[in-house]
Amino acid sequence: MKAKKLFPAVALAVTALVSTPTFAGDPCATVLCMFGKFKGAGVVEGCEGPVADYFNIVKKKKGKIRLDKTADARQSFLDSCPAADSDKTKEINKKFGKVI
Repeated sequence: MKAKKLFPAVALAVTALVSTPTFAGDPCATVLCMFGKFKGAGVVEGCEGPVADYFNIVKKKKGKIRLDKTADARQSFLDSCPAADSDKTKEINKKFGKVI
């Protein structure tokens, strides 16, 4: 319960520190939004795009989805946010990396 109350405060603090708007494909926005989903907050308002950016990463070979390659590509995307804690991105990806 405490994590659910903490997430909006953290999201607001991070948003206040960012001077540029968030655009689709922003790995830092995706990390923040996926962390909320990871902690059980679901997809909060304003996170639909960043969460979709994560789940839209799908690797295929000859039309067949490659779950390991998909998870690797998603991890790489999360890790491209320089401010992200790599332990947290790994936790997120462990839970959602192979979800289609």
